[in-house]
Amino acid sequence: MGGWRWYRTRRRLRTHRVWKLPVVLLLVGLFLSWLLPAADREFTHLQRDLGEQFFPHLDSGSMSTLLGAVAGGMITLTGLVFTALTLAMQFGAAQLSVRVVPILQQEPVMRWAMGTFMATFVYTLMVSVRLAVREEDYRPVLSMLFAIGLSVVCAVLFFALVARVSSVLNSGALLRTLATEGRRAVFRTHPSGPPAHVGAPPEGGAHEEGAPEVLRLGAPPRGGQVLLAFDARRLERLARRRGVRLELVPVVGDFVALEAPLFVVHGPGGRIRRRALLRCLLFGETQSVSGDPAGALRALVDIALKALSPAVNDPGRAVQVLDHIEDLLVLLAPRTAPTPAARPAAFTHRTRSWADYVCLGTDEIRHFGAASVQVQRRLRALYATVAPVCGPERAGPVDARLATMDAETLRQWPQELDRRLAGRPDPQGLGTEGGSGAPAS
Repeated sequence: MGGWRWYRTRRRLRTHRVWKLPVVLLLVGLFLSWLLPAADREFTHLQRDLGEQFFPHLDSGSMSTLLGAVAGGMITLTGLVFTALTLAMQFGAAQLSVRVVPILQQEPVMRWAMGTFMATFVYTLMVSVRLAVREEDYRPVLSMLFAIGLSVVCAVLFFALVARVSSVLNSGALLRTLATEGRRAVFRTHPSGPPAHVGAPPEGGAHEEGAPEVLRLGAPPRGGQVLLAFDARRLERLARRRGVRLELVPVVGDFVALEAPLFVVHGPGGRIRRRALLRCLLFGETQSVSGDPAGALRALVDIALKALSPAVNDPGRAVQVLDHIEDLLVLLAPRTAPTPAARPAAFTHRTRSWADYVCLGTDEIRHFGAASVQVQRRLRALYATVAPVCGPERAGPVDARLATMDAETLRQWPQELDRRLAGRPDPQGLGTEGGSGAPAS
């Protein structure tokens, strides 16, 4: 990817500190609590010079009372929102998936809401304290009007926060969001057609004499140790410029342990700096939903497994998950087809195959949903949909899983009716008795 795309990728995938924006807004509130009273004082002097008083019905006592009421309301609202968010994260982790918690933490509306609530509280509190502890020769008109405006903004942010949290905790809306991010990751990491960049041997030829040098991860990165993305174009240029051949060992989504291999350098390894290579890698705390299709599939599968657990026992939600997994696999099938071997590239890395995505998206659900007729029928419909898309030459992973499901059906369901029901594909799980293969009436 180009420099601008790599910059955008880093901004999109990096973990945002929850406290940074609220602290900045808090400091802005403190600054405004000094600036606006100074503006009020100049505004009062201007009225005296003009011999005219604006807003004559507003007195300082009433405005001080209003500012104190806004300060008290903001701290109460902030505590309420914090409690609601904590309960929402606990509910999401218990009922949906632990991956819901990072999604909530990274929501911009949450950081803006918390920061604006606390900034409004601190601003109104400091202005009220200024009016209470010393006798001022001005009326806080501008300060009060700004506090009213902040209250309106806080109300809008409160509604936006409630709507966003509700959409995250709504399983249907959450699945749609994850699927949307997964589709974007598919289009970004697996573009259709031939690869956009085919590496060529480095100028002068790579030096292959001697054993390759292995560069390992030293100190853990500040953001985490899960590989989220890498800048392939820049790594290609570095290898070409230094006359070596680079091989990235971990795949996107891997947790890179301390002293684990990062790169294998074929050629004189002293020519390339470790820091230059590390700047081409992006690490995080957990696999990103939007950074790689495998991350989106992993999040969807986690929600399905939680739904199929004995504590929840909601196979209908697992069927909803399979709807979106089918959508992603249909997109991935033609984009993961093997391509003709290109010339040796200066930078190489491992990529997931079609079989990897089928395994990641369906196998755990197939195991945990073996006792659910809904899940078995929906899985069969999924395999029936993706098999024609991937083509007969790559239908092996699908055929193997269908054969395993047939054998499991004979063992799991001793009754003929149950075996017949479980063996019929149905896009709705249990939409009709005959499934999608039943003749139309």
